Amino acid sequence: MKTNQTGISVESFLGSISDERRKEATALIALMQEISGEKPYMWGPSIIGFGTQHYKYDTGREGDIPRLAFSPRKASITIYFNEGFNRYAEELAAIGKHKQSVSCLYINKLSDISLGVLHKMLEQSYGINSNSVNKPSTVKEYVESVPSFARPKFDELRQIVQKTIPEANEVLSYGIIGYKIDDKRAKVFISGWKDHLAIYPVPKDEKLKSDLVPYIKGKGTLWLGLEDPLPKMLIKAVVKSLVRN
Repeated sequence: MKTNQTGISVESFLGSISDERRKEATALIALMQEISGEKPYMWGPSIIGFGTQHYKYDTGREGDIPRLAFSPRKASITIYFNEGFNRYAEELAAIGKHKQSVSCLYINKLSDISLGVLHKMLEQSYGINSNSVNKPSTVKEYVESVPSFARPKFDELRQIVQKTIPEANEVLSYGIIGYKIDDKRAKVFISGWKDHLAIYPVPKDEKLKSDLVPYIKGKGTLWLGLEDPLPKMLIKAVVKSLVRN
């Protein structure tokens, strides 16, 4: 989210959007205000945010972003999850019609989704982002934060990615490890958890589609269990596909 808090009033912004979007925005404001206990403020021209957190990446980039935020754009409502979606596979499967990127949930209409599921996700997100001071701020700190049971497999996954794209720079991005080439936005992300590893996003490659099915959890995550050997050739193919597209 490349933007800053502004002095624009939320009421003024709401008056500039359609009646339907204004009703949906009002409902989301009430929901996020209930969870955060914060007043809404405008971030940039069209993002409504609650609370503030500071971030700093290995690249040296740092700044402030809201802990909860959304933008009621004409094409879709965008809801931001700064921590990404790796924790939310079950919720995403149950929330209803949506699309997602690394940290954005896109909804055509609020009536398309379960507000109960969204409430649960936002509560968890706010709790995570409120404790951001305890989050890793460098690649080294992230690697050291991976649970000990998952660390050997995570180190193996990391090595596979590094050998597949040796020209890439390893950075902390969206709170996990990302790989950037030529200083462009990271295209490959990996993470390690107590019961699995993850690679995201899922490549849109028809040649890999059938091989990826057993590993897809939610819409944007390849879930790798810790009990089975890593599918090294498939991981290499995934990384190459993500970098290529």
